[in-house]
Amino acid sequence: MSVSEGAAARHNGSETGPDAGLDTGPDAEAIGEAAPAPRRLANAAALYDGDTGVLPLRVRQVLVRLLRGPYLDGGRDERLWTTLLDSQDVLRSRLSELFLSLHVDRARKIAVVRPVDPELLGTASRSTILRQQRALSRVETILLLRLRLLLDRHATAQTEPTVTLEELSDVVAHYQPSDQRDALRDADTVSRAVQKLQARRLLLPTALDDVYLISNALPLALPFENIGDIVRHLEALAEAPDEGQKADDDATPTLDLAPESDEETSDEEGDDVPADEEGIE
Repeated sequence: MSVSEGAAARHNGSETGPDAGLDTGPDAEAIGEAAPAPRRLANAAALYDGDTGVLPLRVRQVLVRLLRGPYLDGGRDERLWTTLLDSQDVLRSRLSELFLSLHVDRARKIAVVRPVDPELLGTASRSTILRQQRALSRVETILLLRLRLLLDRHATAQTEPTVTLEELSDVVAHYQPSDQRDALRDADTVSRAVQKLQARRLLLPTALDDVYLISNALPLALPFENIGDIVRHLEALAEAPDEGQKADDDATPTLDLAPESDEETSDEEGDDVPADEEGIE
């Protein structure tokens, strides 16, 4: 093809070759601008724009569940429990950044996080405490200890660990001197203690009014290794009926304070039992 013929072919739109038939006019450019290529996240593990995290979605869900508290119950959520077991190392690492330690009870399928003792860091500053703990009242301590014994008995008998409000009231009355009992006051005290244990899911509701299921997480709320230690601590409480009198400092349970429960710190100091840092929300 001569130069003049090629020019004529291009003019008539009949040019052959690699660019033949392609429309490179203004209309084609407009179409390209209307359909941009899909935007890709720079981080392969990112779940949303701006996400700099590296953990998979399921592991993040476990981490959030642990931080929300009061505990992760594997019996109620098998998928999160399996993820927790498979990802313990990375979860412990992330929690350590927040001065929290992970505690896992494989037999009961319960996992909780607890704050690291500031003294282990060489500081008493509360700036390292993400989840504040408070000492239990004497009544709460008595209830938790007796519930722990009851849970063990039900486990041995392979029966459902339930307890009624009346039974809980009887437990407290047993450790209250007869000359210090007041029906209305004691009923209100027990009711408030039960509400706090329910808020931390250590007592779970049932279909029946004033009947509760004892949570499998309860043993993790107590610093006692042996059942005999619980019995001895109850005996010590029985010998110190006055709320202002302190029980043994070496093994007293505490509860974590949920962020929305700060008003509970207004309890009278004389009603609290000194605590170590072993606790559960």
